[in-house]
Amino acid sequence: MSHQASASLPDLTVDGLVNHLHALTYLKPGGPTPQQLREVMETLYAASLLKEEGRSVRARVIIAPPDDFKDADGPPDGIHAIRFTAPHPLTANEIKRLSPAASFFHSVVAIWPDRDRGFRIWGILNTGPRWMNQVAGGRKSSGKEITQPVVHVRDPGWLLFYQGYNLIAEWRGTEFHGPRIDVFQIRLLNDRFARFRLKMVEELADDCLPCNLCLETYAELSHLISLQFVKRVINLVRTSGHGGSMVMLPFGDKDAELAASWIDCKYSSEPDEAGLRFRHLLQSIIRRVGHLSPVDSTLEDAWDIFRNSHDEELDHLEEAFFELARLFSDLMQVDGALVVDQRMCILGFGGEIRVDRNVLQVHQALDLEGSNLAQWNVQGDGTRHRSVYRLCSVEPKVIGFVISQDSQVRLIANVDDSVVFWAHTMI
Repeated sequence: MSHQASASLPDLTVDGLVNHLHALTYLKPGGPTPQQLREVMETLYAASLLKEEGRSVRARVIIAPPDDFKDADGPPDGIHAIRFTAPHPLTANEIKRLSPAASFFHSVVAIWPDRDRGFRIWGILNTGPRWMNQVAGGRKSSGKEITQPVVHVRDPGWLLFYQGYNLIAEWRGTEFHGPRIDVFQIRLLNDRFARFRLKMVEELADDCLPCNLCLETYAELSHLISLQFVKRVINLVRTSGHGGSMVMLPFGDKDAELAASWIDCKYSSEPDEAGLRFRHLLQSIIRRVGHLSPVDSTLEDAWDIFRNSHDEELDHLEEAFFELARLFSDLMQVDGALVVDQRMCILGFGGEIRVDRNVLQVHQALDLEGSNLAQWNVQGDGTRHRSVYRLCSVEPKVIGFVISQDSQVRLIANVDDSVVFWAHTMI
């Protein structure tokens, strides 16, 4: 749900966020008042509208006292705290000046109230980039967990409010939202690929798949790792500032040929083994995780091994997987869609979707299941979105990802003969 606002956040929605932030911080010595928290939000919004040497201000700001962090700690597993000898007033200009020093992907600006003088900037925390693995699909764990409130000054007029790494609210332009949906958690993605995951695992089971995990666990592990791959592709496109789209066509039946007939790829790919590199790498990764897992390991055990193992072979496979994700994202830089099938086999890129049909009614899913829908006006959407809407309207088994130039991400699909999208907010 969104609420219109003018220059400031609407009271009805701000109060809920302010009360939540206050509940997270008021028990600490010298904790902020609700009014002080509201002022922080207004200050950071103002900072987002400034420019630093011609660039938009981008920063992460943590609301926490200096005593919350150890003196002798640091990345990649911990947090390195640089405490100023004299705290600085929290102003929009001060955030602007510090933003280059507190690089968005590596550090946060630390603030806390100083008695009756309001919030002060007391230092910079170097977190390292591993926290990005939560949304960008990296294998390594994010290190020391951050439990304090963090505000991302993302772009002009765009703030994201987190409790640690969990998104709790978003302020964008004149709208204020509750937490958005993580599209990688929706059931549709799991269900559409379940048959192919199990088939892939069964192909390996006879002679080269360790018995330390059951087939169902291998299949679920491959799903989690596949999602990491797609996250990486999408994040690389987002950070390029270009935008792009990827459509996933069905495979192995008459629907595949029909779906492909709607797309004219300027650069089509030969259907050879090279196109199946994703599948081969994924098989090698789950096989290696199986070797590293104790007998009768659970999915959670195997996932922990995948994320935290320092195994040389797994590191090598991870590097290869990352480079393949980079290739996918580069192909999406060309005008038109990257076209893959359900095996993530590259069919072509620079794809022009040729569906001679207007789609005037689209719905936005407000929950993971897609059961709670809201009508959406397509007139404000760009060419990328509308072309994928048209494709999904005629091909129920197609799934599309569209990344706009301003970094917004949508997953688009056909659900019960209706075109539905899920909006996804990351960092």
